[in-house]
Parts: sequence; C-alpha cells; structure tokens
Amino acid sequence: MLCPVRADASPSSASPLAATIDGQLRELVLAENYPCVAAVQAITRNDYLVGIYRRLGFGDCWQELRSDLTSYLRQQKATKSLYRTMFAVFPETNGQNEEEFEAALWRELSMLSSEEQRANDWAPDACSDPSDKGFAFSLDGEALFVVGVHAASSRRGRRFPFTGLIFNAFSQFELLERKGGYAKMAALNRQRDLAFDGSVNPMVALHGDAWEAIQFSGRTNPNEWKCPFRFMREGEKK
Repeated sequence: MLCPVRADASPSSASPLAATIDGQLRELVLAENYPCVAAVQAITRNDYLVGIYRRLGFGDCWQELRSDLTSYLRQQKATKSLYRTMFAVFPETNGQNEEEFEAALWRELSMLSSEEQRANDWAPDACSDPSDKGFAFSLDGEALFVVGVHAASSRRGRRFPFTGLIFNAFSQFELLERKGGYAKMAALNRQRDLAFDGSVNPMVALHGDAWEAIQFSGRTNPNEWKCPFRFMREGEKK
C-alpha cells in the first residue's frame, strides 16, 4: 500500500507518482477561474497535504486514510489555518462513471467511522443522521466537507485524471464567516464556476449550505436522493 506524502515536501523526497499527482493537482486548481477559491489559496500558499492510497471504497486503505485525516484535523486546529486542505488520491481506482464513483465515495466515508466510534467522531453540533438533510460527516469530533474528483465527472471543476477526495474542516468555513469573508467567497466561487464550466453547479445553486452531503460527489442528484452513508460495526470492516 502506498504511503501518504506531503505535497509541500522537498522534491527529492517525493516519489515519481506523488510528483505526478501533485503536478496535475496544481495544474487543475491554478487554472484560470478555477471555481474553488479556498483550494486556490491552499495550493498557492502550499498549505495542503496529499495522501496516496489504493482503491476508493474497497476497504483496503480506510485505516491509513482515517489516521491521516485525524492528523490533518489536529494540524489544522493547531495552526488555525483558513485554507489547509487534505487531498486523498486513489490511483488504482479508474473507469468509474458518476454513479459508481458516488457509491464508492460513500462506502469509503462509511468505513472511516463506525457505530462504536460515533459518539467520539461526531462534532457536538453536527447531525449524525444520514436521512436528515443537515447530516454532517465528522471524524475525531470535527465536521468535514468533502469534494469528490474523478475523470468522468460532468463538472469540469471536478474532473481530474486521478480519483480523489478533498477534505476541509468545517471549522475553517465558520472561522471565515466570523471574519466576514465566507459570503464573499461563496459568491466568488459561483462567479468563477460560471466562467470555468459555463454554468453554476446545480447542486450548489439549489442547496447551498442547506444540504451538504448531496454535493460531495459532484453528481447532479434528484431531490429524492438519499445519503448512502451508514454506520457500520467495527467487525463489518474486517
């Protein structure tokens, strides 16, 4: 299994695969009018981490991903960085259409926590009921926002040669809001999305902050969509 690497590590310490992924990541995010301003800030400030794993949703790397995510969350909390981001890349996963990617994304997220860890993982004010539109995926007591990217995405801003999940701590958005910058950033994201992709992501336009989980995969989902996350028992994942 591939080990996670820091994208801001010295070039000599990065494997050829890591260097390729990092280069492609920077090429995507630094493209003109890339719609996520926070991602642009993370890349330009070198305030990000990249973890390289195996396959998304197969259960063969969730322990490593969970460990790296909890480490990322603790680092972000210690630095209070507005933009620090965790990119998890799964280079052995390919050929998925949007429905297959979405299913794999939620299988992976479901494996990251468990019924036994639920009380410790969920942020005190975060909804842990997947049937509720206010459901907020959490780990280690912190809510997380997740952006899925893959080669077959219908959204140009989510289209990436490698399958990946992009994680940010929800507390970053709350801090930005307290500083008066969140609404401006959200408006700028939509403006740039229109320029970059020709339209505003319909999931963001329809639901905004009211329904986060429906937006994770990047797929245009119907209003009757049900969040596939489920709390497993620890024994189910072995």
